[in-house]
Amino acid sequence: MKKTLVSITVTLLLVGALGCANWNKYTPKGMDDTAIAEEIRKNQLGDGITGMTVNVDHGVVTLRGDVKTASDKQKAIDDARKVNGVKRVNDQIAIKP
Repeated sequence: MKKTLVSITVTLLLVGALGCANWNKYTPKGMDDTAIAEEIRKNQLGDGITGMTVNVDHGVVTLRGDVKTASDKQKAIDDARKVNGVKRVNDQIAIKP
C-alpha cells in the first residue's frame, strides 16, 4: 500500500513538473490595435472624457477631439499612454471651453 501511494505521488509530481515547464508557450499575445483602442476608450470614460476619436495603427495612437480644459487633454493623453502596447501618442486634441 505504501509503495502504491509513493508511486502515485511521484507520478503526479512528475506530470505536474512537466506541465509547468511549458507555461511560457501559452502566454497571451500582446493586444491588437482594436483592443488597445477599446482599452483607451474605457480609461477615458472612467475619467469622464467622451467624444474622443481614437485611432490605433501598429501601436501608434492618434487622439482627435475637443475637450474643455488642459487638464482633460492631459488625462486623455495619459489614458492612452498607460495602455500596454501603445508605442506613441499623436495629440490632435483641441481645447474648446
